[in-house]
Amino acid sequence: MAFTAIQFILAQDRPSVTAVRTDESIKIDGVLDEAIWESILPITEFVQRLPQDGAAPTEKSQMQIAYNDQYLYFGFTFYDSEPEKVRATILNRGGWIHRDDKLEIALDTYHDKRNAYLFEMNPLGTQDDALITDESSPGLDEWAWDGVYISEGNVTDFGWVLEVAIPWTTLRFPSKDELTMGLAIKRYINRKNESVMWPHIGLEYSSDVYQVSQYATLKGLKNIKRGKDVKIKPFGIGGTQTQMKEDQKISDQTGSGGMDIYYGLKSNLTLNLTYNTDFAQVEADNAQINLTRFNLFYPEKREFFLTRSKLFAFGNSRQTEVFFSRRIGLNQDVAGGARMFGQIGNTSIGALNIHTRTEGDLPATAYSALRLRSDIRDRTTVGAIVTDVTNNDGQNSVFGLDGQMRFWGNSSVSAWFSQVDDKRIDGASAASMIKIDLKNDRYFLTAGQHRVDKGFQPALGFVQRTDMIGTGAIIGFTPRVGNGDELIRQWRFTGYVRDVKNHAGEKESGVLSLGIDAIFESRDRMGFNIRQTTENLSNGFTLGNGVQIDADNYKDTKVQFLLRSNQSRGLWGDVKIEKGGYFGGDRTQYGGSVGKRFSNHLTLYGSANRNLISMPNQGEFTADIFGMTAEMALNRKWFGKTLIQYDNFSEQIQLYCRINWIHTPGSDLFIVLNQRYDMSGSSADLVQGTQVIKLTYLFQI
Repeated sequence: MAFTAIQFILAQDRPSVTAVRTDESIKIDGVLDEAIWESILPITEFVQRLPQDGAAPTEKSQMQIAYNDQYLYFGFTFYDSEPEKVRATILNRGGWIHRDDKLEIALDTYHDKRNAYLFEMNPLGTQDDALITDESSPGLDEWAWDGVYISEGNVTDFGWVLEVAIPWTTLRFPSKDELTMGLAIKRYINRKNESVMWPHIGLEYSSDVYQVSQYATLKGLKNIKRGKDVKIKPFGIGGTQTQMKEDQKISDQTGSGGMDIYYGLKSNLTLNLTYNTDFAQVEADNAQINLTRFNLFYPEKREFFLTRSKLFAFGNSRQTEVFFSRRIGLNQDVAGGARMFGQIGNTSIGALNIHTRTEGDLPATAYSALRLRSDIRDRTTVGAIVTDVTNNDGQNSVFGLDGQMRFWGNSSVSAWFSQVDDKRIDGASAASMIKIDLKNDRYFLTAGQHRVDKGFQPALGFVQRTDMIGTGAIIGFTPRVGNGDELIRQWRFTGYVRDVKNHAGEKESGVLSLGIDAIFESRDRMGFNIRQTTENLSNGFTLGNGVQIDADNYKDTKVQFLLRSNQSRGLWGDVKIEKGGYFGGDRTQYGGSVGKRFSNHLTLYGSANRNLISMPNQGEFTADIFGMTAEMALNRKWFGKTLIQYDNFSEQIQLYCRINWIHTPGSDLFIVLNQRYDMSGSSADLVQGTQVIKLTYLFQI
């Protein structure tokens, strides 16, 4: 076979690579023994990012790229001078791969220099994946995206080898005869805390591999047949549900089915139809105890709503969100609906219409949202959102506009404004924010103002606090002082100030905080923080255990110490101690967790959080949360998780257990047990119990 070389050139200071087309069948087994791999000159120009930015790697890495009509192929050979120390322990998909050596492939398929797919694998080929949006680190929702691809790895006597095949049906890309994409590759050598990249993205870009605008160029992808872009995922479910109502145990048999359909309307526009949507396999929420006067935030965990959810993001995360999908179907069954997401030209689009069934006193409800974001120039976007919730009780609509201008490495100016339209709400009902972020690897400054009217009540949103004008800033100095040999790699000095008034101009809250953290070369961390808070309560509130916090003016000082070990060790843990005032009383908080990896097949970790609170007129009480988690894996197809939680406010134990079998890529069998027990009496009494089996299968056309 004639010799074919991957070209490695500089174009506008960024490297490029030309993929090689092959008609040869490539078996994904972690062994690069096909003839095509012998014919491709590997890329070896990886550059260290940490601990010494721009230095040569301590271990050699090489990459090769090929493709055919069905797959984009990657072959990696990662040399290691101490191969017996390569860390390869995680078997369960979506697990804590950061505990191992790992590889990340970031692929900007539209070459828009904003958004990308992220594929992450350890030396065993265990997978995790995410979506990168607007050059920012993926959140929980974006990590919930599950792409279908094949990866196999082998630890060898010279390091480790990884072979990857990404189906074209997993990716969205333009309909062109020849494609140009952005590409970044990152290898992490865990025991050395060393990361190396191709192309090099320096520390001046704090987003690391998520800095899509700095990717290399992947060229030479010609005549790729997109197919019909149709994915059909039916499911069947059966089980039992038991709950206590008025001291009577009521048991029901459950059995149903449903379906999700994904249809590619255009090259980057997908229509998602859902019928009889079910969330039986969704992990239980983490237990929380509310010791404040504001609503607690519980993140979305349902896969249907997590997929491409960041397209709908609008507002301040966990504070004032115009679209919050947990409002949909938590207490009602989802009958069905449709979503559309993707991009047309320079405009990102997200649209949703979901219907829930009548449930007791809750009427059938229609939930709708439309989100648009458009690039008006390089790294500058403007957008709009409309949400609507309609049922027999009335209609609640929200309209909003936002914009962001990004500059330098990771700095930006952003603003948003939204208005609620609901005839049942009197008075002003708007919210807004303006913010500037200045950030590099050594300094950061965030400053802004956040305003929320008393009547801002979006039915499809989450609002932690109304009738407020919050002004604040956080400043930090984060010098790197180590080069791999010293005890400390980086210091982090921070200062934070915030002042909150109501719209009458009266001060309600204030925060002044100073902190110092040391990040060690071992990736252990130690921190100290001192914080003064002011709360002027015009109305009191009651805690979940009945303790009353009176209306008054409070000023409290708190001191916190934190110690956290590197989680990639076989045994790890963290400890947090905080002591200070609490609404005229005293509060001491002890928290911590400890984990132990017994083998590739079993990891246990537990957590405990205790608050000892003393109030002048109401005595002492505790607020406790305890949890234990077991992660089990038979192999990379069979794995499970068990979670046990208890808190002394609800006096309930929750037991959640899920076994997952990936019988084919993208298709699962789930066996789920979810039980809650009342521990307030002399015995454990069942409050609610669910046992279900759910089978899914993915058809791709």
